[in-house]
Amino acid sequence: MVVLALVLFFRKGRQALTTPAGKGCVVPKAWLVSNAHPVTPVEHIRPADQTFLTYPEWFLVHSPAEIADYAHVRTTTTFPYMSHVRQLWQSYGIVYDQIKGSFAFNTGYHIMIWVIGVSTTVEYTLKALYETVIGRLTNPANGAVVTDEDNFNAQFSQDYVDFIRVLPWYEFDFKSRIPQLLGGTSFWGPHFIRKCECKYLLLTELLVKAGYGYLIKLGTKASYEEALLTTAVIIDKVPPAPSPVPPAKTYPDGSALLLLPRYEAFHPAVSALVSQGVTFREIAGNNSAILLTVLAPETWQPVSPNLQLVFTQPIVTKPGLKRVALVTTVGSLDKTIRYVNEQKVKIEHVYDY
Repeated sequence: MVVLALVLFFRKGRQALTTPAGKGCVVPKAWLVSNAHPVTPVEHIRPADQTFLTYPEWFLVHSPAEIADYAHVRTTTTFPYMSHVRQLWQSYGIVYDQIKGSFAFNTGYHIMIWVIGVSTTVEYTLKALYETVIGRLTNPANGAVVTDEDNFNAQFSQDYVDFIRVLPWYEFDFKSRIPQLLGGTSFWGPHFIRKCECKYLLLTELLVKAGYGYLIKLGTKASYEEALLTTAVIIDKVPPAPSPVPPAKTYPDGSALLLLPRYEAFHPAVSALVSQGVTFREIAGNNSAILLTVLAPETWQPVSPNLQLVFTQPIVTKPGLKRVALVTTVGSLDKTIRYVNEQKVKIEHVYDY
């Protein structure tokens, strides 16, 4: 039984692929430049290559989001963790191929990716091995959620995703979930062995992440400046009311500086401006390439002179759906967003450096 479980475990790691649009760099070199004369205030400028380097970081938001969706309908015992590990590292290699040789090596950002990437790889590998060897023994044949602990896991997973869409993962209060787990789930009940096994796994995860998160928080605070929660954009004109945010500054040519919310809220704010006929001149001081991902049917192919396909990834828990990574320029972002909306595909994220 154990040997069979191990065979299944390692076979799962061969599944999900990340398919590049071509070999090496496929983004036009003219798009891979830094803005020589930005209008954006210097404190709001971020390196141009970070629109690509933020993808692996955000994959570690997309992945827990997929886990949370999965946990609402079935246990996570059968979740394809190793497929996500493969997608993480393959996509990192592809986005690095786009910027290699065009920008100076962004040491601090690469180190951050390596730290979170290795941490996630270790976590997902241990979870996959545990679930394949141990969790599978207690998992219902149909994979249905049957215990209080499974329900706790689903809610905890969703709360965690909602949090990390806005703030760093290490700020999440894992410790507060421990009494919720122990006090909010019964000790006795149907599927008793499953309950004990799930409780053990969840308690271990919460304790480890609480401790590790504390250490990462200390290291991050010591090594990096606190990140701004806004992204500065220069737009060609002041939008008519209602605007997502009021202009922070206007310029003689009619253009304006806006401080939009960063991270998850950036895309809705940008889309609201696009709907008002705005064109972007700079985002975080950059006027060249910007990355976005969309979720589309597996047969969908982007065709537009304003964008370049970089890679695709199947959403492994949702057959028929894929993630498509596209690059456009800051000046063409409005056209690209309108094109994607016309195609009836969902924008997953705009990577705002």
